[in-house]
Amino acid sequence: MIIVKKKLIFSIGEVWFDEEPDKLSNLDVLYYWHRSQPMQHTQFQEVYTRLIDLTKSHDELWESLSSNDRYKIRRAEKKDGIIYEYWEDISAKILNEFADFYDVFAIQKGLPIINRLKLNNLANAGVFDLSRIKLEDDNSLVWHAHYRNKNRSFLLNSASIKNKKDTSFQSLLGRANRYHHWQDILRFKKSGIPIYDFGGWYIGNKDEEKLRINEFKQKFGGEIVNNFNCIRGITIKGKLYLALQNMYKKSITQPN
Repeated sequence: MIIVKKKLIFSIGEVWFDEEPDKLSNLDVLYYWHRSQPMQHTQFQEVYTRLIDLTKSHDELWESLSSNDRYKIRRAEKKDGIIYEYWEDISAKILNEFADFYDVFAIQKGLPIINRLKLNNLANAGVFDLSRIKLEDDNSLVWHAHYRNKNRSFLLNSASIKNKKDTSFQSLLGRANRYHHWQDILRFKKSGIPIYDFGGWYIGNKDEEKLRINEFKQKFGGEIVNNFNCIRGITIKGKLYLALQNMYKKSITQPN
């Protein structure tokens, strides 16, 4: 599955995991995301992520969770009055509802707002998956967005809007997010997808927030693996695009 977008005069495609494109016609540049091995004749970057083997039994996956997280998931399911919803065929209304929620989250966290054109491209290609946890009054607590194909489900975005002054709400949010991940895992397992990908793993030791995210992911089990993001210039125009991109990156990293 090649997802194609236009950027100025360039035609740019992307494929995920170890998929091989059927044809490269009309493409200037091709991105290969999260391959198991680097590719020859490409620019590549090593990245890390955490994978859960969904071919394991339900009981094995459940026992892989920390005991504290199992308790929180059971409490969320039985006592918190929350509802899990998901969409594999995504309408413009649902996509915009997610994007609006994410943008509020992003502003709260000091992150860039979401790229809605990219979301539309993924949805049109049939590889975008959305799920959310909401309260019984229909207010959303947490949204998850995944890239989803037959081989892997990759967490693209997780968004929740915090209220640091309300400790009981913060606790509810934490339980809801754990329950959300667990329901996503069970749903992808049921659909026959063999791997759940937590969407990245921080290998540094200085960013405290990223280390906390690592700790959250670790409590679900799985293993850390390294993958490779590769970029290939196909046409002369595509090679020019990559050269210009590299020049720009160097210009913003060089000291004044």
